[in-house]
Amino acid sequence: MLYTALIAATLFTSLVSGVLSMAGGMILMGIFGLFLSIPTAMVLHGVAQAVSNGSRIWLHRQHIRWGVLFPYFLGSLVVLSAFISITLVPNKGLVFFLIGLFPFLAFVIPQHLNLDIEQPLVAFICGILVTTAQMLAGASGPVLDIFYVQSKLSRYEILGTKAITQTLGHLIKLGYYGFFLGFGTDQLPLWLIAAIIVAALGGNWLGKMIIDRLDDQVFKRIGRAAILLIGAAYLAKAGQEWGLF
Repeated sequence: MLYTALIAATLFTSLVSGVLSMAGGMILMGIFGLFLSIPTAMVLHGVAQAVSNGSRIWLHRQHIRWGVLFPYFLGSLVVLSAFISITLVPNKGLVFFLIGLFPFLAFVIPQHLNLDIEQPLVAFICGILVTTAQMLAGASGPVLDIFYVQSKLSRYEILGTKAITQTLGHLIKLGYYGFFLGFGTDQLPLWLIAAIIVAALGGNWLGKMIIDRLDDQVFKRIGRAAILLIGAAYLAKAGQEWGLF
């Protein structure tokens, strides 16, 4: 039953990400975090999300905005170097708290700040913040979304460009937890990992069929509402982990 639930969750959240370009990863990390140890959850989540986001690169390859990627990559490498030097592994309470907190960050950022991902310095800062979020919480979609809200990109450009940045982040997370720290998925059968990969690809294929029916405004409005509801649920879970209620 556990393995079936993990596969079904991967399919569903990949579909969500394929439609909204957000929310799916944070839902999946929360589910994996409930049933698995944090290091194992990070590795399995990294596999699922790298495949899910990686397949969206191909689906939306004609709409990728390559100009934002180089400074973003530089920021990501800075964070990876820092984590390798301190070898930090977060606990479950912190993971759930950060996943829940991220969707609300947009409300505390001053409106006059022009956080447009198409600006090189903003893209570099985005790489630092988003990769840090992925390493600590496993998911970072709501943080990344802050840098796309003020851009002029279409839904297809957002899907394609975010797919590359998110794939990079999950590969970095997978390399850190799976190889550098030596936390693999030895307690999980190989067929489960294969099924997770197939489910991630299947969810993206279904999402592509739905996204063609949405317009840009509906696409952004649904996504914002979804991540706020999910964030509130994970903040409550963090409070439970810490014994606050």
